[in-house]
Amino acid sequence: MPREIEPILKIDLINDIIGPRRAGKTYLMFLTIKKLLNSGVDKKATIYLNFEDRRLLPSTPEYLNDLVEFVYARRLLDHERIFVFLDEIQRIEGWESYIRSIYDEFKGKIKIFVSGSTSKLTESELSHLLTGRHLTTRVFPLGFGEFLRFKDVGYGGEYLTESDTATIKEMLREYISFGGFPEVVLSESNKEYIAQTLFTDIISRDVVSSIKKKREVIEDLSYFLASNIGKPISFSKMCGMMNSRGVKISVPTLERYFFIMKDAFLFFDIRIFSYKVKDQLQYPRKIYAMDPGFANLSGFKFSEDIGRSMENLVAVELLRMKSSSPLLEIYYWKDYRHREVDFVLKNGLRIEQLIQVTYAGNREDIAAREIKALVKAGEELQCDDLLVITWDYESDDGTIRFLPLWKWLLYH
Repeated sequence: MPREIEPILKIDLINDIIGPRRAGKTYLMFLTIKKLLNSGVDKKATIYLNFEDRRLLPSTPEYLNDLVEFVYARRLLDHERIFVFLDEIQRIEGWESYIRSIYDEFKGKIKIFVSGSTSKLTESELSHLLTGRHLTTRVFPLGFGEFLRFKDVGYGGEYLTESDTATIKEMLREYISFGGFPEVVLSESNKEYIAQTLFTDIISRDVVSSIKKKREVIEDLSYFLASNIGKPISFSKMCGMMNSRGVKISVPTLERYFFIMKDAFLFFDIRIFSYKVKDQLQYPRKIYAMDPGFANLSGFKFSEDIGRSMENLVAVELLRMKSSSPLLEIYYWKDYRHREVDFVLKNGLRIEQLIQVTYAGNREDIAAREIKALVKAGEELQCDDLLVITWDYESDDGTIRFLPLWKWLLYH
């Protein structure tokens, strides 16, 4: 099943493909290989290696030297272009230097794709060693539109019947409940178990292996974070709450653990909006799960707090938008009277949009304080694009637009 994202084929630069484990990076590589073969590329001119394959363990830099020898030995340079796919490349220590060397030696002849289940693939050494040599493709779990296509549910027509809308909303409940990981979506049963296994698998392979501490502490922290989705919370307050639950941890250690989880695409955070960087760093941040199913299964339950589930889903979709719009920045807003707006979208120097998320089926269900906060923030930030994302209410009073979540996800 095709995805809405595609690797970058037409440019010679290295294409690094990053995203959560089992979100579809390997599948995307295979689809790209299939596309190349269908376009006439010789199968011998495509090379795929997965460095988590047990047959390649332990993964060492020698494999990359062997790759170059293989290219020469098989006379692959006789082909117009060679396509090399290196999956989970972060398992090889110092891989950046080798890839840069291969890129520089065979520039224009070898197109390199690398993938990894950590955001560090595009940071630190990579940024330094491959400056000007790479472009990034981010792979998220399925967006709602992709989810519907995987479910063979149409939504692209000019007119949706009442039955169509009811089906889409029912699908949205499933999407929020179990998330968008492809194998969860395609499974006919045991969705909760599969999603839970994915969550613990990322913890085991990409978090615990990095921290090298007791698994119980990491799991306690991950479930604590999932249970506090969308709440402004500081690391010091978080530390106090963890300690009160019998999990002894210091603020610096907790902060380090969180950023390792963030690098592994378990969680992400947004900061308060302020023109002062000091305020952004000092004020509590709001934490969200990378997949809506993670928050729902590992923290609170969908039926208990659908509003927070909706907010998490909107946060993930905004992060997806940011991946294709580098200048887009996402914040939340809060003033001294504790009035709060869920999301502030800033594009360059301009505040582009303010968004509130609420579980509401009609105008009366929307709390007055949410509207007042949105209007106040609009005045303060000089933004007139005010949006309230609801469950099932749509309107436009000239000042504020109200839009159902499913419609925003599909047509924003």
